[in-house]
Amino acid sequence: MPYLATFRALLLASALVSPVEAHAGADAGHLLTQAFEALGGSGGTLTAGSSSVDGRTMARSLTEQALALDPSEPEAHVRMGQVLYEQGHYAESVHEYRAAIGQRPGSARIYTNLGIALEGMGDYDNAIAAHRASLTLEPAHAEAHNNLGNGLKEKRDLRGAMAEYREAIRLKPDYGTAHNNLGVMLYEKGDLEGAIAEYRMAIRLKPAAAEAHTNLGNAFLAMRDLEGALVEHRLAVRLEPDFAAAHANLGHALRAAGQKAEAARELMKALRLALGTPAERGWIHKTQALLLDLE
Repeated sequence: MPYLATFRALLLASALVSPVEAHAGADAGHLLTQAFEALGGSGGTLTAGSSSVDGRTMARSLTEQALALDPSEPEAHVRMGQVLYEQGHYAESVHEYRAAIGQRPGSARIYTNLGIALEGMGDYDNAIAAHRASLTLEPAHAEAHNNLGNGLKEKRDLRGAMAEYREAIRLKPDYGTAHNNLGVMLYEKGDLEGAIAEYRMAIRLKPAAAEAHTNLGNAFLAMRDLEGALVEHRLAVRLEPDFAAAHANLGHALRAAGQKAEAARELMKALRLALGTPAERGWIHKTQALLLDLE
């Protein structure tokens, strides 16, 4: 099976929640809203790892201005935690979320964000604890169940992870990210047909979900459907040109199809893009090795 099947799904499954709340000071609140949008947030949810370099730079400047106006505003620390996470500064991100929790200990969504940042540090035990704290405060929060599933998956508790993804879907049937992540679990179990069904549901709910398209492409490749795999991976990179893992997955499929020159170009593009994003070292090293094999 392609080794990149789960990268994007797991990172993007983590929803960095906590949009600006109404009580924030008017000027600071406006700056924080702009920062949230600069990171790519919409509808109250920011998908982890999906911001652009320019967006992160702008968001950081706006958030620093908001903190200067009101250093005690918890939402400003949340936004800075989000910016720092997107920049790959996970320990600093954790510090900001803990500061926000100190000011607003009853916020389930700040605990969710803290858990995601702890995952970035590789501290999955404390990440799981943070997600459980979030669910204690807000048991019916589908995104928190999804994120807890991500932490459990990293601890290789696949049964627990699947249970959390299924609970997220029960609470929010149109939650495409959870369908996508459940598909990742089914893929890892070898249930390719089940995985494909979940990826297709994720795409039906959100046709522009590049992560679901590239995961579907990996499932097709595992079933030896090269044409289907190439279609899905090409669609993923067309939908999101800066999606490093999708370029790597496309390169993997092109290599399998014997198109070595194009495969090398895609793998090189993936590595260039990965330098500016919070990416797993494991898949980067494997991509480098695959590229060397093509030379």
